[in-house]
This record gives sequence, structure tokens and C-alpha cells, in this order.
Amino acid sequence: MSKENSKPGSKDWSSGIPMRFSADFSRRKNVDRIEGYFDLTSVRCGESTQIQLLGSKQATVEIYRMGYYKGNGARLVDKKKIKTGWEFRASEKYLPGQYLFKLKAFNRAATFVPLVISDPSTPSDITFISSVLTWQSYNQWGGYSLYKGPDGKRETRASEVSFLRPYDGDGTGQFQYMEFPIVKAAEKLGLAINYATDFDLDSKSDLLLKTKAIVLGGHSEYWTTNMRDAVESAVDRGVNLIVLGGNTAYNRIDINGSEISNIKEWRTLGRPEIDLLGSQYFVLNFKRDMVIETSQWPFNNLPKGSIIKGVFGYEADTPITFNGPPVETVARSAILPTEKSIPAMATYYTRPSGAGILDMATNGWVCALENKCP
Repeated sequence: MSKENSKPGSKDWSSGIPMRFSADFSRRKNVDRIEGYFDLTSVRCGESTQIQLLGSKQATVEIYRMGYYKGNGARLVDKKKIKTGWEFRASEKYLPGQYLFKLKAFNRAATFVPLVISDPSTPSDITFISSVLTWQSYNQWGGYSLYKGPDGKRETRASEVSFLRPYDGDGTGQFQYMEFPIVKAAEKLGLAINYATDFDLDSKSDLLLKTKAIVLGGHSEYWTTNMRDAVESAVDRGVNLIVLGGNTAYNRIDINGSEISNIKEWRTLGRPEIDLLGSQYFVLNFKRDMVIETSQWPFNNLPKGSIIKGVFGYEADTPITFNGPPVETVARSAILPTEKSIPAMATYYTRPSGAGILDMATNGWVCALENKCP
């Protein structure tokens, strides 16, 4: 990755597409767009997937690999004119990674379409899991998500949603603010990285066999049973787990073809997330400073007692009042002297297999790395 990221990259990869957070359909601006979606969330090297276009039957596509690239964040790998139904093949020119396909068409606002190219056959330092199950649960393209209907009310929400539709906003789901800062930082370090989506983990058992660590971004709320089993099996083999978010593994969800549905909280199924993570979700609409509680990893470059402003939020985790494994608190939320509340806590513990489990316990960590928080 060091050689790849020594390339200059493309400063203007996001030009013309303001970053938009996931939004209620009722607040969606009425703008003519060129949008699209692939029929798969990822492909392996040599595999193909088709894109469907909406808003125009043809477009110009610029294909960007996301990374560090001397601080530019992306490299233009290819550019071509396409029609709806175009088949993309992950040839040797496309290294494994997270890609954004920038769609442009005459008199249409441009948007992105995300795609992961994966290579689990090559040993890696980390496998970064893109949380597309969570993106899609919140995605309100067409008016419906698993949270709200066209009127923005929970009562009109969908019971099932499909991956065969674009992501609302800029088209990237939650990638830009919940994952991209980590991708950029990890590739800057020159780590050997494999990429996958959590949709893949439901059916592809080999994804975690040749990696040393699993890394999740800022918001990985929805897990299938197979995904949970795959991650737990990996950590019980000694694979480390680094969770850089909060509200992780809170809900179980089912996949049926390209649809997802049937939400149930893991803790109601006898498998509370704290059993794996060491901490678990406890509060919404939370905003606090982070107080560093250790001078060891992951905060060995900060003195104990250092304060990072406003990092705990929007959803946060804690081990307090829950029955989980013994953990070390590496950071906690600041509490005012007049408050009598439970603090959010980032935790670390070691599994019997020797695997280390870090839960940063906040949605606010990843987006704060580049000051791109909702």
C-alpha cells in the first residue's frame, strides 16, 4: 500500500458533489440527479458486477480508489462512457480497496456509487469491513428506510428494504464520514489491508482466514447471525477486533437475496453485544468530551488525563450496569461535577485466544478525524 499511496492522487475527486449526510426523504432537495447502484456490494479480483443508472440511460463514470495519496484521498483509476447495465470487471488494474464511481450526465447533478474490491486470499494486517447493512437500513432513497417513511415518521417506515437502489444524499451511504477517515489513515501507514463488506460476511466464510485484525468504522449497528458467528470465530482463533464506533452489533438483521428485514436486538436473543465487545450501547443524542485513561495503546502518544473535545457522541457505549467480560477503560466521557450519570467508556480486553478487543464506544471518533461529523 505504501507504493500505491505514494502516487499523487486526485484533488478534485469530490468536486461537484457536496458531502451530504443521510437525510429524511421529506427534506430531500428536488434536484435532477444521475444516480446508480451495483447488483453486488463487492467483487473479488477478476469478478464482475453490473451497474444500473437512474436519471439517465447513459453517463460518464470516473472510477476512484480511495486511500491516502499524499493527502488527496483518492486516485482516478479509469474514466469511460457507460450505459445502464454496464458490466464492471475487477481486472488487474484495480487493486483491492474501497472505490467510488462518480457518475456524471448532462443537466444532472453528479453522485457516487460505492463498490469494494476484495482479495481475502492474500494475507493482510487488517481487514476493513464496510458496514453497508447499516447504511442500507438508514438509506431513505425512494422515501422509505427501516426507520422512516416519506413523511419522516416512524409509523410509515418500511419493514424491508433493498440493496437494488442508490444511496440517498451523495450516493456514498455513510462511507465518507463513518469510514473514509479510517481508510485514509490506515493506507497512509502502509498497512497491508484487505477490504470487505458486512454483507459479504454473511455468506463468505473465507474472508477472515488470512488477516491479523478486523477493523470496523464509526457505525456498524446491523449484523446478521452469520456475520456475528464469523467475527466471533475469528477472535476465538486469535484475530484482533478494533471497533472504532459506537452502537456496534446492536441489532440483528436477516438477508433475503438483495433485501434486509426482521430487526431484533441482539441482547433480546441471549447474545448481548457486550459479550464480544466488552462494552455496549446505552445512550442516544450524547455529546461529551473524551478523557484519556491510559498512557498505553491506543493512546500511547497522549498523556493520561488528556481531553479530546466533543468526541463522545452521537451514540455511545459503556460496560457499566451490564454483565460483560473484565475490561480496561482506555477513555471515558467527561462528567460535570453536578451530574449523576453513567459515563461512556471506551474499553479494551483480551480474549482467552489472545485476541485483543478494542471498542472506542462512540460514533464521533471516526468523523472527528477529518472534522466531518453530522
